[in-house]
Amino acid sequence: MELKFYIESGIIESYVLGLASETEVEELEHMRKLFPELDTEVELVERRLEKACFDEAVLPPVEIRERVLQKVRWEYAGAQADAQSNYTFINIQPKDGSHISVHRWWKIFFIIIFILSKIFLFFAILYYLKYRQEKERQEEHAAATVFIHEQKENIFYI
Repeated sequence: MELKFYIESGIIESYVLGLASETEVEELEHMRKLFPELDTEVELVERRLEKACFDEAVLPPVEIRERVLQKVRWEYAGAQADAQSNYTFINIQPKDGSHISVHRWWKIFFIIIFILSKIFLFFAILYYLKYRQEKERQEEHAAATVFIHEQKENIFYI
């Protein structure tokens, strides 16, 4: 009675499908050693699942079959070519086709150029402000000098 309950519990189906936990697998292996009838039951479940898979199978589209076969033929031809010659095949297509990869040294180069441009921009603004301040100081000095000369001339006329 215990064996019949064990068979009907569904653990054999879980075992065959690979869904059983480690403890369930160990328990079933132990039970298979004790009861040889479980071996036949496991085989029956495997046959039932295989039959169900073949009866309800959905065939893939023909184009998928052709793509897979084309890839297999290409790999087989590449393996034969490698065995016959010393050619190296390089796949130049991007992996997903949506972006272009750049070597990491170019990335570092562009980062350095970007940082240097910001530094040069800072110094350009700094020297422009100093130049403008110096020009204003010179204009004030020139205006003060003209004012002093005008006062000296006015003093002589008095």
